[in-house]
Amino acid sequence: MSKSNVTHWTQTHPELGTGPVPIERAMSEEFFKLERRRIFGSCWLKVGRIEELPRFGDFLVKDLPVCQTSVLLMRGKDGQVRGFHNICSHRGNKLAWDSRGNCRAGVMTCKFHGWSYNWEGRLAGVPDEVNFFDLDKSRNGLTPVATDTWQGFIFVNLDPNPAQSLKAYLGGIVEDLESYPFDQIPFSFGYWEDLNCNWKIAVDAQNEAYHAVWLHRRTIGDIFANSDDPYAHALDVKFYGPHARMSVPGYDLWHTPVRDLANRIENKWVMRQGPRFGTSDQMPKGLNPSRSDNWTFDLYMIFPNLWLGLFNGFYLIHEMWPMTVGRMRQETRMYQPPPRTASQLFTWEYQKTVNRDVWLEDFSTLEQSWEVLQSGVKKVFNLQDNEVLVRNFYYWVERMVDAQQSPAGRAA
Repeated sequence: MSKSNVTHWTQTHPELGTGPVPIERAMSEEFFKLERRRIFGSCWLKVGRIEELPRFGDFLVKDLPVCQTSVLLMRGKDGQVRGFHNICSHRGNKLAWDSRGNCRAGVMTCKFHGWSYNWEGRLAGVPDEVNFFDLDKSRNGLTPVATDTWQGFIFVNLDPNPAQSLKAYLGGIVEDLESYPFDQIPFSFGYWEDLNCNWKIAVDAQNEAYHAVWLHRRTIGDIFANSDDPYAHALDVKFYGPHARMSVPGYDLWHTPVRDLANRIENKWVMRQGPRFGTSDQMPKGLNPSRSDNWTFDLYMIFPNLWLGLFNGFYLIHEMWPMTVGRMRQETRMYQPPPRTASQLFTWEYQKTVNRDVWLEDFSTLEQSWEVLQSGVKKVFNLQDNEVLVRNFYYWVERMVDAQQSPAGRAA
């Protein structure tokens, strides 16, 4: 890709500007308090997948320190997944202590005094009920949380009356990924890490491919560059209001040790597994939208903290969960078909270690950046054109916090 042929993505979105982005709001305790309420308290947040609740009575707990609450998801007798604040109506005990499980007959019982709730969140039983004063059981069930699904992903919204449905919130992403086979690709493995940094620093690290050639030079960096395109310039960029997509190029996909090994072992099984689209024309229009032969994957940033890396046949996700202004949890999961032969199993296990190392490379900069940014010496981030998703992210963070703008915005 010659310099004269580079698309200037930032210039096609003049509302984002081209100047430096202030650092201070990634450091401010007061700004973080506003983010709690105006972003995480009003946006749709991905908290699980439907496969994690396969049977009646199955439950899943997602603690949300940024929102100072815990969410309980339950599969009902009618097959529906419902969400509730994970708190008993009696004395405020956390109702479900385990991260997942199955409650017998769809009834969850509090460990403190034995109050019980059914799968619809209704208060089902109160020990020694006659000694309460005018207790109205119908008004003391679990507090519901707005819950919906898209492509098998479970989302909640902590606003009691969300301004938008989940589908409206996601906007054009729904149509662009309509036929991506999420439901055919099971969970494979994952990692998580608690990090000393602001959550936005972690989002920034996944919101561009500018780092890929250099930071990942010891692992997979060779995939993303060639002599005509040494810096992994985006093939395509699209914004869906606060959400974004970038198509990442790829060259000589097998010129890395793990892929060379996979090629020798199992006919390139690592990259040729699972429900695949035979040609680019068969792909959803949101997957490799430029229909380039030199394409690796599309990254989708679903605001505020869900990152999807979509390949042809498998995908991975990152979730960046704030805890405090300077501490967050990064959760990473790979989804791919299971191996069916011994050689595939070897390749599959080897791939785990490679992905682990790539993700450790990604995580390695976060705490180091946070440590020195607190000095206050640097006041701005200087962003180049292929960091336009970072720029869009900060544009929407500030817009929602400052003006309490609805995330509907300019959703395509």
